[in-house]
Amino acid sequence: MKKAKSVVLCLLFSVLLLSSQALAIDLYGFGSYWDKNDVDGTWGGGLGLSLPLFTEYLRLDGRAYFFQNSDLGTDELKLMPFDLGLQVHILQDGTLDPYLLGGVSYVYADADLIDVDSNISGYIGAGLDWTLGDTFFKIFGEVLYRANKIETNFSEDIDVSGVTGNIGLKLHF
Repeated sequence: MKKAKSVVLCLLFSVLLLSSQALAIDLYGFGSYWDKNDVDGTWGGGLGLSLPLFTEYLRLDGRAYFFQNSDLGTDELKLMPFDLGLQVHILQDGTLDPYLLGGVSYVYADADLIDVDSNISGYIGAGLDWTLGDTFFKIFGEVLYRANKIETNFSEDIDVSGVTGNIGLKLHF
């Protein structure tokens, strides 16, 4: 009996995730600027993918950023965030669709002369999708705050917390 309940629950969960609405995937690319506290802000870009969870209003979002190196005086700090989070869309069917986002980040950090540690942090933010004619293309803009401190082998950590702005194009399948 336990096995039958488990199978039914798994099937129900699969149907909820794979319903016709839940097949809409967003694949996107964007330009980005990250303004950090202890080091200079940097330009970069990224790629992302979002999938609906149960409904189009709630989406699982994954993305990777590629930023220019930040200047540390005698060294350069390489930072590459990988985000996994949720987007909560407010007007999914509208031409303009505001949304909230938040999640966790794994920030890969590396420097040539000093020892720095990659770590896990969090982010929160808000964005806006603008549908262009056909629902296949969307322009989006978002602002998020990333809280993060990079540990070093010195006594002080490097605070790379700050605001990130993203602007890009989404392909909605």
